[in-house]
Amino acid sequence: MGEPHASGSTAKPDHIPTLEERVDTLSNQVILLISHFCESANKSVEMAAPDNEVDGFLSPKEERERDEAKKGKVCLPKFVPPQPFDGTMKETKSFISSLILYIYGRKAEFPSNELKIMFALLYIQGGKVQYWKNEAINLIAAGQEPFKDFKDFTMQLEAQFRDLSPKATAIRKLKTL
Repeated sequence: MGEPHASGSTAKPDHIPTLEERVDTLSNQVILLISHFCESANKSVEMAAPDNEVDGFLSPKEERERDEAKKGKVCLPKFVPPQPFDGTMKETKSFISSLILYIYGRKAEFPSNELKIMFALLYIQGGKVQYWKNEAINLIAAGQEPFKDFKDFTMQLEAQFRDLSPKATAIRKLKTL
């Protein structure tokens, strides 16, 4: 029950913000907090002691990283090699994605399509895929090129081991629940 105002009408409920309005408000607050944090971090960096006073507090690894950064050497992220692939349909796309991420993350180590393909073949082991791998290696050893390039390799791998009917697979899984 609302109490009557001076005009004699009952009070109407205040505007209830929508979810989008709440998200916008929170986003603005987060942006404001981040900017305040960055400003205070910049001020503390300006006030920080020179590096020679910090030497005793860094671990040997941190000191090496700091020294490499001073030399202008870039520290790249560590890319995790893919998990071995055994030809399981549900793992095919994941395996190919992890291969691409690893190889392109370390481009300097894989300058040619042959090296990319050979690296990928190292992580194809056992299960349904072993025969496919052995055939590819036999063709390569015989001087033939079973794949035009790395893209062709990934396309052939996916075509051979992907789920041919993901919709039917999903329905079958739902029925077994």
